[in-house]
Amino acid sequence: MTKMVKDYRKKVSSKTGGIKLHKELKQDFINADIKIGRDKFYRFLRLNNLLIPKTKNYITTTNSNHMYKKYKNLVKDQVPTRPEQLWVSDITYIKTENGHNYLAVVTDAYSKQIMGIN
Repeated sequence: MTKMVKDYRKKVSSKTGGIKLHKELKQDFINADIKIGRDKFYRFLRLNNLLIPKTKNYITTTNSNHMYKKYKNLVKDQVPTRPEQLWVSDITYIKTENGHNYLAVVTDAYSKQIMGIN
């Protein structure tokens, strides 16, 4: 069965996943009198290191090794006891057809309410 999987991946694509692979090889399994369902086929692939590794689907946008001044975290050990006592902010990048855009959010640390968006 390992040879069937490797031969199919050489012929078609080395990135063929488990569901498509099982579907495409099902008739070959029947012809070889091998009875195997999808879940057992996945276990077989895992045991024989034939699963395709997941690809990284995110982009690293943070550069902490820059030359600019880095400020200390002034609220590291503070726990807010009421609303509007401590606001925190974060920025994230969103990939669009026109490139990367950013979303900046200011949040109240106590109530978790969004106080502002840019």
